[in-house]
Amino acid sequence: MTETQPIRLPAARTRVDEATRTARLARIAAAGPLRERARRRSRRFIVALAVLVVAAVVLIGAITATLVHERSAAARSATAMEVLASARSAITTLLTADPADPDGYLDRALAVTTGEQHDRLAGARDAITAEISGQTTPSTGQVLAAGLITDPASDDEGAQARVLVVADATDPALIGEDGGEGPVTVELTMTRTAAGWLIGEAARS
Repeated sequence: MTETQPIRLPAARTRVDEATRTARLARIAAAGPLRERARRRSRRFIVALAVLVVAAVVLIGAITATLVHERSAAARSATAMEVLASARSAITTLLTADPADPDGYLDRALAVTTGEQHDRLAGARDAITAEISGQTTPSTGQVLAAGLITDPASDDEGAQARVLVVADATDPALIGEDGGEGPVTVELTMTRTAAGWLIGEAARS
């Protein structure tokens, strides 16, 4: 028993050393492929991360563009409504006159007009006050319908929009219409000023 131990122990140690060398060599041999696999994984991770970043940027850009477009559309809609409301109010003002207050009528008419229309009214002050004074009863008017012919490009001063207005008037002559009572159709050019949207031009349609 004691005679075989010295023989087996070196053999066992030899096998351990060989196994250790084999494992070391295996680790060395595997180190290259492992590093390459790690690099491939790292590259795939970087590519995937880059794709995610690009997708996120595109998504944020699309959301931002949508929000800007929606805000822009809402702003255009609000401006269009303001133009129509101003056109309705201005035409009602021009069609409403009291023979007892011709000067007051002209002042109100000048307040809702600008540009050539304003100058035309101011230049015809005497004729207009005479027309109003000659009425036997107050004249009235109401807008039956109004619609945009062209949309306002913006709400900046100087911007314009064309509006078609149909109104019921007791004295259509106040807006240049001949004839008696009845609906009148007028095409307006509304101009944005510091005071709001005013009538820059009015023409029979």
